Amino acid sequence: MQNLPYGQIFCGDSPVLVVTPHTGTSVPAELLVNPAWVPVQGRQADPFGAILQAVAMKRGITCVSALYHPCVIDFNVALDNRPLSARLNRVGLCRTHTSRGEALYEEGQEPSEADVDARVEKYWRPFHAAVAMELLRLRSIHDNVQILVSHANWWLSPYRDQPGAADCNIGTNRGAACDRQLVAAITESAQAFNRSWVVNGKLADAFAAQHYGMPVSGVHAMEIEVAGRWRLDCESRAATCLGREAEDDPALIPALEAIEAVLKQMPKKEHAAQAGVEAKGRSE
Repeated sequence: MQNLPYGQIFCGDSPVLVVTPHTGTSVPAELLVNPAWVPVQGRQADPFGAILQAVAMKRGITCVSALYHPCVIDFNVALDNRPLSARLNRVGLCRTHTSRGEALYEEGQEPSEADVDARVEKYWRPFHAAVAMELLRLRSIHDNVQILVSHANWWLSPYRDQPGAADCNIGTNRGAACDRQLVAAITESAQAFNRSWVVNGKLADAFAAQHYGMPVSGVHAMEIEVAGRWRLDCESRAATCLGREAEDDPALIPALEAIEAVLKQMPKKEHAAQAGVEAKGRSE
């Protein structure tokens, strides 16, 4: 495990790459001088992502995870996602409010464009450069690879509507970022454990799938956001572990095994992925 200024990298040799941009719980010291940030320190926005990461690492699957809480910098938001007003930035790169609607800055002290740019250069770009580097490494080993991104943007928004949410929301850039067989590996595993699911609903246009999915080059991207009963189960596991690693989710191991099996059976892609992935790592 490599500990880096923006997060952690665990290197494995599976054709799957797990990315958890919303599992960070730290807050930089310069923000903790503001009392509003103190309760955010240690707060987990994506308990499913934390469990997914733990399960993946046990299976030797490469993981890239965030260090900082997504209110500090959101690694799963495009760089052009800037607010019309800094005071209303609740869904962009650097949020001004928590998911509970709590203001993180005093009025008039919200991050300036220069502040946001500084966090982008210090954290966002190195994070995505690491993701691109790991994709290239895995693609050099395997004919097809899958980047699986745990997503919690909906839970980070104070405007979310929780009742009746599907247990599993999957985004593949409306089918353009990932082969349907790989999506089926997830949905069938979810269904086997009585989890409801939606494909390309509210996550249809999510950032990571658009940014990294290149099936023609053997790089498949899928975003997953857990909600509903599944989210509650993950929160319960996290709440009862008392500082220890949360208990594995029984649906994840068969899902990851199914994805690996599908990837190994897929035909080799003739188009090289290197140029495209390198461009993704430098862009935005």
